[in-house]
Amino acid sequence: MNINISSPRFYCKLILTSLLLLISTNLPAQYSGRLNALWVNSAPHVIKWDTITISIVAMIIILIIAYMGYRQRQFSNNQLQLKQNEINVQNQALQHLIADKDRLLDEKDWLLQEVHHRVKNNLQIVMSLLNTQSAFLKNNAALAAIRESQNRVQAIALIHQKLYSSSNVAYIDIAVYINELVNYLADSYNAHDRGIRFEQQIEPAKMDVTQAIPIGLMLNEAITNSIKYAFPNRRGFINISLGTIDDNNMMLNIADDGIGLPEDFDIKDASSLGMEMMKALSKQLDGNLKIEDNDGVVITFVFPAEKKFGNIDA
Repeated sequence: MNINISSPRFYCKLILTSLLLLISTNLPAQYSGRLNALWVNSAPHVIKWDTITISIVAMIIILIIAYMGYRQRQFSNNQLQLKQNEINVQNQALQHLIADKDRLLDEKDWLLQEVHHRVKNNLQIVMSLLNTQSAFLKNNAALAAIRESQNRVQAIALIHQKLYSSSNVAYIDIAVYINELVNYLADSYNAHDRGIRFEQQIEPAKMDVTQAIPIGLMLNEAITNSIKYAFPNRRGFINISLGTIDDNNMMLNIADDGIGLPEDFDIKDASSLGMEMMKALSKQLDGNLKIEDNDGVVITFVFPAEKKFGNIDA
């Protein structure tokens, strides 16, 4: 027997059955039998309707839960999108800051290069003035003093030339600088023609201008003295070395195989301009200067590496 649960008759019968069931609880026993029979006949249809109703309700609950989950995911996605947009904005701002920083650094490097270039040009002008002045002098001592002053100025000018011509305006390669300074002094005093050879053992390193200038001036004084006084009418060699002696200290050494120091030489009593400069420069670098006679003059200068030498690239 087919039952159409969507027909009005079914719902009317279902309501009538429910009412009879309710009434049967208050009727005498003789009437309850018929009502029970009527309920038994309609009970399968009621049970079937309850199952359908429960299924529909369960489906509605599942749909509500699924919809709430979807809304929650949509909300989370929107929040993530907002955060991503904030991150993108911050990244763009950071990129602008980095670009501005790079531009400012480039401008700073350009300005430093320009400063070094102008300092070098000014020092060259000073050297030209000294050279012009020497043309009017007849005194050999005065001429020698002017030449030594020119060499000192050149030792400084060479550092600024290295700084403005390099991509790194803060540090110079000390090994290259020392080699060029030695070549300049050798040409200035015709050392090669006199048979004076130079040997160099320079540890690869970088110095800033405040460190390189004192080292350059000390080298200038030591090498000049060796060329002028160590080899009277004979050949010889001058050895220059620079390197680390431990984790904290560097050592600059200039040694020659010349005639050596006078017997009464005492560094504390030495008062020549060159010697006074070397003692002052050693104090500037917080170092220890020692001059001794060992088959020639040996000048040893030990100074703190970390504090005064900068970064070592060995």
